[in-house]
Amino acid sequence: MTSRLATSRPLFRTAGILADRIGTAVRHRTVDSRLGREMGTGEVIYLVAPAGHPNYGDELIARTWLRHLARMRPNATVVLDCHSPGTATTLLRDAHPNMLVVDTLWQLTTYAADAEPQAPWEWVAAAALDTGLAPRLTAGVDLLNSATTIHLLGGGYLNTVWPHHVSLFVAAAAVAGRSGARLASTGQGLVPALQGRAWAALTEAFAGFDVVDVRDTASYDALDGVVAARHSGDDAWLALHRPRPPLYRSTDPPAENGVVLCLQSDLTERFTGPRATGVEALADFVRSTLDAWDVPGSAVTVVEGIPGHDNEVPYLLGSRLAGATVLNFRDVWSDGLPAGHRNTWISTRFHPHLMAAAAGDPGVAVVAMPGYYSTKHRSLIEAGSDWTVVDSGTSVPERPRGHGFDAVARERAVAAKLATAVDIYPVSPVLAHRI
Repeated sequence: MTSRLATSRPLFRTAGILADRIGTAVRHRTVDSRLGREMGTGEVIYLVAPAGHPNYGDELIARTWLRHLARMRPNATVVLDCHSPGTATTLLRDAHPNMLVVDTLWQLTTYAADAEPQAPWEWVAAAALDTGLAPRLTAGVDLLNSATTIHLLGGGYLNTVWPHHVSLFVAAAAVAGRSGARLASTGQGLVPALQGRAWAALTEAFAGFDVVDVRDTASYDALDGVVAARHSGDDAWLALHRPRPPLYRSTDPPAENGVVLCLQSDLTERFTGPRATGVEALADFVRSTLDAWDVPGSAVTVVEGIPGHDNEVPYLLGSRLAGATVLNFRDVWSDGLPAGHRNTWISTRFHPHLMAAAAGDPGVAVVAMPGYYSTKHRSLIEAGSDWTVVDSGTSVPERPRGHGFDAVARERAVAAKLATAVDIYPVSPVLAHRI
């Protein structure tokens, strides 16, 4: 006699197969529907960013745009073209359901910087259109040319510090000029501005963009009368619209009335103090400041924005930081910044300034490299941050007691960046609730 269990198993399998078929059919109908198209079906969105180093600010911007697109264009294929695709894939793997990470434009740009130093952007633009110039990258170039939107994400990588990056923008304009792809650049910091042929090539490329957006007044002024640009601030402001963790740490806050340090060693050669320059001057400045503020090492939290680069100054401080809490890049990326607890920050890094001040923390922004970081930090002061800006280590500032950005300034900055995002990726009324 056949048992009830034995006869039910085939029925269970049949029911499961039927459910799978129904689910697949529903998904296909959704994808093929008008709603599916409005959610990005058929779109290839090609993002270009300096992600994967890792660098807290660059990774935050990439994750922010990917998460925005996951909400507004979940059905689109989103390509992230960056210089370090392996690390970027690991850091950003959950940010969008249909993400592909490549390094096509970055490989072409890096190669041409050495092989064609006089005008590398000309070769890169040609190679982005003709796979015969870089046959090993044929598949990547084909993918780039299939894009419906090409979007160069923001940051401070397009200026005289890294002049060869102009090739990224010129090549993007060349591809979009032939394919008809929508072309956007957001949150760019252009100061110190490129000169001569490189600047001419960049502004000519910008003329073909649908959206040119910068993050500071100096960059906006540099384009005035040359390119129609908008100024909606740094791209990281978008992270504070419908924020998702981990932006700020919810556990183990720093000691009350403590100090948070985020101090770089790269790009510090021009920082000066009474007896030294560079990282030694920076370490002297921080030591003198902690002493003047009477802050014990046990009340200090050290934050790493770039692995390795942000360890050297704390190392030089040695026993002065005895008992300090140390949060490496992995800690910050996984669990968020230790901000929002009314501790005082001393930061050379720009994005920790933005995010900590946005959380209401007071701080001192130290300009590690005049001309570059001064523009960055002062753009936040202009936007409403009440942090103290220090240009050298020659004197100790008073301990600030402010509140970073007030609610009005913060919401104004977030709204400006969101408006730019909506202009690039329009939203139908049916999906307005997702904005």
